[in-house]
Amino acid sequence: MKRKTTNKTNRANGIVAFDVLNLTTQRNVFEEKNLEKLQFDYIPFGENDDNDFPNHLADLKRKSATHRSILSQKVIYTVGNGFLTENEPLLQYLTSTDVNGDNFMSVWRKIIDDYYTFGNAYYEIVTYDGGVNIYHIDATKVRIAKDKENVIVHPHWEEYKQRKDEAVVIPFYPSFIREGGNQRSVIHIKDYEPEFDYYGLPDYIAALEDISVNYEIGRWNNTKFKQHFQPSSIVEINGDMSDEEAEAFVEEARSKFTGEGNNGKILFLVKNGDTSPATVTTIDDNQDGSFMDLQNITNQNIITAHRWQPSLSGVVSSGKMSSQGNEIRIAYEMVMATVITMTKDLLFNPIKSVLNDNGFDVTDLEIKYEPPISFMADIKIDNVLEINELREALGYEAKEGYDKLPNITEALWQHKLKEGKDVEQVEEEIIKEDIEN
Repeated sequence: MKRKTTNKTNRANGIVAFDVLNLTTQRNVFEEKNLEKLQFDYIPFGENDDNDFPNHLADLKRKSATHRSILSQKVIYTVGNGFLTENEPLLQYLTSTDVNGDNFMSVWRKIIDDYYTFGNAYYEIVTYDGGVNIYHIDATKVRIAKDKENVIVHPHWEEYKQRKDEAVVIPFYPSFIREGGNQRSVIHIKDYEPEFDYYGLPDYIAALEDISVNYEIGRWNNTKFKQHFQPSSIVEINGDMSDEEAEAFVEEARSKFTGEGNNGKILFLVKNGDTSPATVTTIDDNQDGSFMDLQNITNQNIITAHRWQPSLSGVVSSGKMSSQGNEIRIAYEMVMATVITMTKDLLFNPIKSVLNDNGFDVTDLEIKYEPPISFMADIKIDNVLEINELREALGYEAKEGYDKLPNITEALWQHKLKEGKDVEQVEEEIIKEDIEN
């Protein structure tokens, strides 16, 4: 996707400047079905054997604000708040850190991030005498081997032919390759996708165009602010200029009409060999409204493709600001049922099997989840606390006879306060009236 800018300077009566914004982009990703004709020892993942589709997805993640935000939210909600188990040795194993300060929670987070971003995630399982370690492998660095029994890990796939000696071949679990005293294996996590036997695709695959447009809108706005050449009017005046003078005029106009604070000025054009009267052309810049509509459409398409909810993406429904907490809770329950729980099971169950194979009892092992918004904001405090409890919460001493909260309306409070009485006088009168009644 490129923004093409062409400036032409001809003779004085043919000065032209124009911008063309090309928002089209197309990425056709497919898998090779006839592996026998492959010229590589790996199965490419990309368009026309480019093998760069994961890198393209990583690039989109860095460019689109809406897309990146949703990916981050999905990771945060899926990671959870820790592990639940009564097996203390297992809990200690999952939370203990290695020499790099990492533990399984950091591996778990990276696996989730890769799965949502690329549709593929890779665990590395390393067993040794008396134990097992679990690691994460960056999905952009992994390709399925042509033999379909191994993966090939390489730091720079664009230079694979020149640096093939840096490739590492690791078999799929439960097969292992021995290196010294350790054995290595890989677990590949992917979801089902028709016509794709070797690689998975991310949820948002249908919104790649929208994600690209979302990025280009931001870039267009940035360029528009920095290099805006949008005068409010053009005044054409008859005159006589040489080509050199015309070029100098264009350069002078460009320097004055681009940059901060130059919107709304008037552009004067001097035309050679024309004796017609001067003309004034008014320019209306109505692009902002179109781009706002385009941005709203792309944002909605991105959210839909992610199977996400607008309120969890920071989008407040019209007229629902007062009930935003409740809206977020409902949205959270929906994504828990439709996205998070299924993803958690897909990514976590293989690790439970590995731990079980290595002597850990994982019967009660689960991820701990908590809703992002509690119900506290919806509770009326005077429905659950009495006067003395309220006074203590505010730092006041309890008073005798103030245990029961009387049935009083806000209007009565305001009425008594308007009579010039202080809060304690109002409290005493209300308590007295409540007792008498």
